[in-house]
Amino acid sequence: LLIGAIIVAQNAYYLRREGQDTVVLAGGVAANVKLNQRVFEIEGVKKIFIHPAMGDDGAGTGAALYLLARRGLKPKPLESVFLGHDFPEREIESALRASGLRFEYRPDLEERVAELLTRNKVVARFNGRMEYGPRALGNRSILYPATDPGVNDWLNKQLSRSEFMPFAPATLLEDARECYLNIEGAERAAHFMTITVNCSRRMKEQSPAAVHVDGTARPQLVSASSNPSFYKILSHYKRLTGIPSLVNTSFNMHEEPIVCTPREAIAAFRQSRLDVLAMGNFLAFAQE
Repeated sequence: LLIGAIIVAQNAYYLRREGQDTVVLAGGVAANVKLNQRVFEIEGVKKIFIHPAMGDDGAGTGAALYLLARRGLKPKPLESVFLGHDFPEREIESALRASGLRFEYRPDLEERVAELLTRNKVVARFNGRMEYGPRALGNRSILYPATDPGVNDWLNKQLSRSEFMPFAPATLLEDARECYLNIEGAERAAHFMTITVNCSRRMKEQSPAAVHVDGTARPQLVSASSNPSFYKILSHYKRLTGIPSLVNTSFNMHEEPIVCTPREAIAAFRQSRLDVLAMGNFLAFAQE
């Protein structure tokens, strides 16, 4: 608490001294999403952004961007961080055939995933390029309805995790102001799950599994341009349920990195005993 108070005070001092109303954070300390909210709440701050890779890599990127800006680089909003490995459909299908899992090809996969989620199935999603940074943002994610406040306990046990915080919600961008209070100015940060915000009554009632005890959540705002496939899943789910949010937690077992390859995804799917694996346009099912 003392360190957090010092950081907030430092930011407040320099913002006043320089006459600035925008904050950009990077480095490992910026992985503290609650602290980021406190910085955003400093009087006079109108906008905040936290680099999605909250660690030494983020600080290095900031230094490089600073140098490039001095040489005339024009900044632009970061739309997505899907910069990692991608795998062709034939490689995904080959891995599924070798696994012995029952699977099927679904051109309407996003709609089918949404339907399975309404039946309270736990779905692991492996799609497109892997995310840059520590957050799973829909391409290497485990999805589940945020309506069950007990999911934090039973799913963490199933994944052999000991985490105590509720899972984070992925929410349709167009529903952000209905779900979160005073999020204006933090929307870009919330694209990457890097800040907590206060939840609305609607969010608390519809998605209690993703709301912290203090009434906040660590949202990921999903747009059609940032992640088309994940956006379709959320849109279909909202059409079926009226709820624009889902639990989104990283696709990995305890003390293991987020899955990268199709083989890793299949191994984690089996070990975690999840219900459905959505890889590309393939759906694989747990063996009964």
